[in-house]
Amino acid sequence: MPHVRTGCKRIPIGVLSLLLWCVAAAFGGDNDCDPLNSSSFRKSADAALEKRQYGLAAQEFQKALDACPAQRVILLDLSQAQAHNRDFPQALHAAQRFLELEPNSIPGRLALANVYFMAQKFSESKVECERVLRLDPKESVALKLKGNIEYLTGEFGRAEDTFVGLLDRHPNDEDAAYMLGRIYYMQGRIDYATGQFQRVLKINPQSYKTYDNLGLCYQAQGETELAIRHFLTAIKMVEKDHPEYDWPYANLADLLLENDKFQEAFAAASKAADRNPYAARNFYLGGKALCKLQKLNLCVNWLQRSVSLDPNYPEPLYLLSKAYADVGQPELARQTLEKFREVKAKHPQTRR
Repeated sequence: MPHVRTGCKRIPIGVLSLLLWCVAAAFGGDNDCDPLNSSSFRKSADAALEKRQYGLAAQEFQKALDACPAQRVILLDLSQAQAHNRDFPQALHAAQRFLELEPNSIPGRLALANVYFMAQKFSESKVECERVLRLDPKESVALKLKGNIEYLTGEFGRAEDTFVGLLDRHPNDEDAAYMLGRIYYMQGRIDYATGQFQRVLKINPQSYKTYDNLGLCYQAQGETELAIRHFLTAIKMVEKDHPEYDWPYANLADLLLENDKFQEAFAAASKAADRNPYAARNFYLGGKALCKLQKLNLCVNWLQRSVSLDPNYPEPLYLLSKAYADVGQPELARQTLEKFREVKAKHPQTRR
């Protein structure tokens, strides 16, 4: 997959609970409501969320809702848990059920927009963001979602305007500064990107994604030692507390490959692949290192895995065609090279 960083802080479920709990009062009492049991189930759901057990969290939120249907605000917690569990149809259904009763609810519209965003239905998400902004033009969560959608759909100029405007009103908004840095990086405006990422670290010194991105900036400027230092800082920060985050390992592998440190590069790519076995880039970088180490059969295996994960990623196709030729499979080499040319014509930009 492309190296895309949305930087989008998905709407925190706990925050939604705090913001929306007061809505429940609007629905009045309910003879079937068991508030103690409902509260207990919600606490259990929150505990599951802390452990990223999203399926269990969704089940507990459903029990909480069943125990007290009057507290329909729980539908939004349920929706977000289901979205994190990638059960998007149910997540949409829960948010829409809430909006049937509260059609002008800003938190409800934001929850629906966030589910659409997570499901990569960007046009639908943008519609919901625009509905919110008509009600409140300064709503920061809607502006962030809108900016992220613009960024992901290649509207960098609009995304830049959105985040600059947000920072004018909220200078210490970590998310907006991070995303503005990402936009500048993608545009090749490295000094501007560096400035925004340094701004983020003043707001939040524990932002591991920002250290990772600063490493990319220093790499682009040819400052190898600074880049390595920042990648390693990010790795130290995510090693135990964020086991799903693989980017600094992959970025370090890429930099080590540039500097002909192939064994170290393979070690870093292997760790990235262990953390995220569904990222084509991790296997491409590992395969590239193995090719440089003349471990050709392993190289072929890693590159085949990369291609299977993302058939529209051109770089592993090109390298795989060369590897097939090196191991004496000219017909496979020819077919793979043809596939590379087809994909490259459709996706000319190098992935990062």
